[in-house]
Amino acid sequence: MSAAYDHAPDHPTSQPSTQWRRAPLPVTGPYPPLFALMGAHGFAGTSTIAQMWAPAADTGLCWPAHPGTTQLVLVCARASMTGLRRAAAVLRTADQAPPGVQVCGLILIAARQGKTPKEVARYAGTVAELVPHRYDIDWIEPLMTHADPARLPQWTPGDRPPGKKTGWPQVVPDQIAALGQQICNDLRTDHHPAPSPS
Repeated sequence: MSAAYDHAPDHPTSQPSTQWRRAPLPVTGPYPPLFALMGAHGFAGTSTIAQMWAPAADTGLCWPAHPGTTQLVLVCARASMTGLRRAAAVLRTADQAPPGVQVCGLILIAARQGKTPKEVARYAGTVAELVPHRYDIDWIEPLMTHADPARLPQWTPGDRPPGKKTGWPQVVPDQIAALGQQICNDLRTDHHPAPSPS
């Protein structure tokens, strides 16, 4: 994913990250982050996506350990065999995460344009069984040429759909906005369920 899209060749590493981020997650908007994006490997896309989702914070390759900020985590990986192996390793060692951390889902980001190879798609389905939710992000070509990741557009829950004359780079791609909303909805349902009728 370039600087903006966090794309790099696969470089397998031996062990998943078990580092803890003890500093609070950054607050880049008017509210503290609702969830943290943790990379299963380098160049997993966490910084780019966190820039585009106002409720998200990038925790790099570390588990968020500060009790004063969110400990709801979505693990991010590229949809390649190496990325999926790293994601599986991280998810299988989630018991080494700080107390209070909850892994809420897996975000898989396309590693290339075009159809995902069958063996990658099959393994992605297997890895996704380790988490409550799976979210897929397609290859988004405009992110490859965006010059300044710090100036990416941002989606906030409740944003109205843009007008027909408004598009990239003024607003985030439709899929990014839709997934952001879906994640917020799922977190609300899973962690703040509606009271049962009495």
